Amino acid sequence: MALNKFMHPRNIYKIPPDFAKLAESFKEFSEVAKVDVTGKVSIDFKNPNALRVLTKCLLKSDFNIDIEIPEDRLVPTLPLRLNYILWLEDLLDAIERNDSVRGLDIGTGACAIYPILAAVKNKWFMVGTESDEDSLKKARDNIERNNLQDLIQVRKNDTTTVLNFILQDENKQKFHFCMCNPPFYSTFQDLWESRSPARPPPKNGFTGSPQELITEGGELQFCRKILEESKIHKDDIIIFTTMVGHKYNLKELVLDLQAEGIKYTTTEFCQGRITRWGLAWTYQDWDIGVLVPSRDKPRKRNLPITFSLPKLPEEKNDIGPVMEKFKAIFEGLEITHNIINKRKNEVTLDFTALNNTWSNQRRKRRLMKRIQEDEAKKIKIDESAASSTVDKTEVTKDLSTLEKNGNSDNDTKGTVEPSIIKPVVNAIVKISNRDEHINVEMEFLEGTAGKEGLHQIIQYIKNNFK
Repeated sequence: MALNKFMHPRNIYKIPPDFAKLAESFKEFSEVAKVDVTGKVSIDFKNPNALRVLTKCLLKSDFNIDIEIPEDRLVPTLPLRLNYILWLEDLLDAIERNDSVRGLDIGTGACAIYPILAAVKNKWFMVGTESDEDSLKKARDNIERNNLQDLIQVRKNDTTTVLNFILQDENKQKFHFCMCNPPFYSTFQDLWESRSPARPPPKNGFTGSPQELITEGGELQFCRKILEESKIHKDDIIIFTTMVGHKYNLKELVLDLQAEGIKYTTTEFCQGRITRWGLAWTYQDWDIGVLVPSRDKPRKRNLPITFSLPKLPEEKNDIGPVMEKFKAIFEGLEITHNIINKRKNEVTLDFTALNNTWSNQRRKRRLMKRIQEDEAKKIKIDESAASSTVDKTEVTKDLSTLEKNGNSDNDTKGTVEPSIIKPVVNAIVKISNRDEHINVEMEFLEGTAGKEGLHQIIQYIKNNFK
C-alpha cells in the first residue's frame, strides 16, 4: 500500500508528480519514460538511471535546483528528503528559532541534497561533513553549480568521530540542529542478507556505494556514537536529530535516551511504499516531546508476548548457553534467525519461518514410539514379527504422510520462487538471562499464520527448552 497519505502535511509530493508534464518539459525524462496504451506515462523504478533522471528533473522543476548525481552514488529519494526538512522546520518553529538558522549535516554525500534543499527552500546556513574524498569533491561541485557557496560549507572528516572533529575547535561554530542519514549496514554480508527471502523484491532499483551504505557496527552503532558525542556538545547544538532505517534500532535508541533522562521525540517519514523514522533529542529546557509530539501513521496495536523459561542449571547468569539452546530449537524447526543486538546478558534476534514445522509434534513422537516398540517385538515368534513389520510399515507410512501433509494449512502448493514466498511467521525475540529465570519477549511482525502461529512456536519452545 502506498504511504503518500501519511507524508508530512506540507510535503508537495503527497500528490504524485505529473510524469506526462515532466516528459514534455524535460527531454532527458522523456527518454526514460514509457507510455502505455491508455496514454499513461510512467518509468521503470527498478532502473537506477531512470530514478536518477526523475530526481534531477523534479529538483529542477520544483526547486530550480541543478544537481549532478554520480552513477556510482546513492540516488536521493526526494519525498523522503523533503519530509526530513519539513520535520526540522516543525522542531525549529516549536522552539521559536526561525531566523539565521544554522544546521549541520553529518555525511552529506555527493549530492549534498539536504544542505542544498535547506538553503534553497529556507535560506538556512548549512555545514556538511563528508569522509569520502570523491563524494566531497562532487558535493562542492553541486554547491557551486547552484551558486550556494555563501550558504553552504562542506568539511572533510578525517577522524573516527562524527561531531567532535568539527566542534572541538576554540572558534567552534554553534548550530541550531544537526541531521544525519546514517549508513544502514555493518558489512557487505549484512547488506546482502538484509532483505528476507520471504519478502517480495523491492519496487525501486538499488543504488549507492559502500561508503554510503556500510559503516562499522551498522546503523545502530553509528547513531549511538552521535548520541554519546552529543553529551559532550550538549551546548553546541540545540536539537540533535538522525534518520533511522530500522524500526528495531529506533526502539533501542529511545531506550538509551530514556535511560539517560534525555528529552526526545520521534516521527515517521512515509513516502511511496517506504517508511523511515526520525529521532530528535535535546539537553535544553524545551520538552520537544510535548512541543512536537511523536507522529506515526495509524496501525493496530501490537503488544509483545512475554514469558519466562526455567534457568539452565549448568551456568550462572550467562546468556551463552541460553542462546545455544534457542539456536538448536530454531535449527531443528528450520527457522532462520539473525542476531540484531547483543549485550552482556541480553540478545535480540529476528527470526523467520517459511514453513510450519512445529505443529503435530506430539503425534509424530507417538508414531516414532510405536516404531521403536515394533522393532522390539522382532524377537518374538515369526508370525508376531511379520505382523509387527506390517504395523511398522503402516506407521512409517503414516509418519511420512504427516511430515509431508501435516503443515498443509500453511504450506504453499506448487513450486514458488523464494523471492515471493510469504513467511509463515516473522518475529522479533529478545532473550535476557537475569535473576533466576530466562525472560523472553516476542513481537509478531508478519506472517500467514498470524499471531496464532507465534503462540504455537512459543508453546513448542516451552515444551522443548530443557
